[in-house]
Amino acid sequence: MPFETLALGALFIATMSFTPGPANLSLLSVGASLGLARALPYLAGIWLGGLVVIVAGALGLGALLVAVPEVFVALKIFGFSYICWLAWRLARAGFGGPLPEAAPSFWAGMLLHPINPKAYVQNVMVFTAFVVPAAPYGPQAAALIGISMLLMMVATSLWGIGGDAMRILIGDAGISRIVAVSASLLMVASVSVALVI
Repeated sequence: MPFETLALGALFIATMSFTPGPANLSLLSVGASLGLARALPYLAGIWLGGLVVIVAGALGLGALLVAVPEVFVALKIFGFSYICWLAWRLARAGFGGPLPEAAPSFWAGMLLHPINPKAYVQNVMVFTAFVVPAAPYGPQAAALIGISMLLMMVATSLWGIGGDAMRILIGDAGISRIVAVSASLLMVASVSVALVI
């Protein structure tokens, strides 16, 4: 794979990884309301779920989902419903709910990427636009998987740290709640567009 193609792929992946989406916004919300330390299992789940979708994209599952409209529509509806439920839960976390149930679980994070239709579309782009047909696919896919995973881990961590920093620096529960609820609402808005596309 030529360096230019790899660099363009990394730039595209970075753009998609660092922009607001369900995983990043959920981590901003949980960081602002509970602190990232309490949500480390959730973060680990997001990473593992992200890896599942990235590998599925490399193996062609994303392209298959996009090619079968009925399955893709069902995934959109299920994914949107799950993200609404998770956003509701995150918006309430740490603000009067029972303390042991406030932090989202590993499994809540694990499901986030696999039920997000936009994650599959992104990976279809990565594993088609940034692969050189004349070169062996395996090494190219491995390089793109590694870059995707690294950038996703850095991006999600930074969004969670950002929420945590706001909570600590501002020190006002009311403002932290506004940040958490706003991030949860934006999380829903970021996937609601997928329902009409």
